[in-house]
Amino acid sequence: MKQQVFRPTLDDVERISFGKGARRRGTGSRYVPHRLNRDERQLYDQAKRNNYLIVKGTAYRRERKGSPLCNTFRQRCDALEQICIIVEKYSFGDRIKIDFSTLRLRDDRVHVSRIWDLLVASYPDLMENVKDCSKGSSIDLEAVQSSSIWDIKERLITIDCDDRKTTKSLAEDVLKESMGFHHIKVMDKKNIELEVCNVNTSATNGVTDNGNGINDGGDEIDWNDI
Repeated sequence: MKQQVFRPTLDDVERISFGKGARRRGTGSRYVPHRLNRDERQLYDQAKRNNYLIVKGTAYRRERKGSPLCNTFRQRCDALEQICIIVEKYSFGDRIKIDFSTLRLRDDRVHVSRIWDLLVASYPDLMENVKDCSKGSSIDLEAVQSSSIWDIKERLITIDCDDRKTTKSLAEDVLKESMGFHHIKVMDKKNIELEVCNVNTSATNGVTDNGNGINDGGDEIDWNDI
């Protein structure tokens, strides 16, 4: 038995990114910016192809009092039922933010542990730079079921990295690992299935899959230009 939750449609995510009204009430909010400018649109289109977003800093826009780009990409990840991976680029290095809230799970501990196992096995040198912001915090089940993603608290793992090649490799490895999340089932004490995270890899707007769920052609990311 799978609990139905509130999720936006991809069409509505696109509509609010252009400043249009969503067809489903509650998808957008006048207090949460989603309308993209031309530069943000380019980065967003790139993120749709690669399934993770790269921004300078936090992509905060003062005149909008927030980050329309990050908000819109998080909405897209919510619609696709996949984790939200955002790479923030700074002069001193990069920060990778992995948000599990877009999975909308009652219990995401198994999913988080899969990413931790990946980090320990493949990136041991980065472990001192890893912070699990979701550890010890409870999931607001009522919000997960009925609220828009902008009204749900992020459940983050952040990793700081000072090597750009490692950042790119880690982002792609996390994405690849998350493609297996649809096999994970969360069970209650009566062994009733509460939630299955179904990663929708078929709705990624033309992403080219090389067998690992990664874009392998066409528009490559120029990490130095962003």
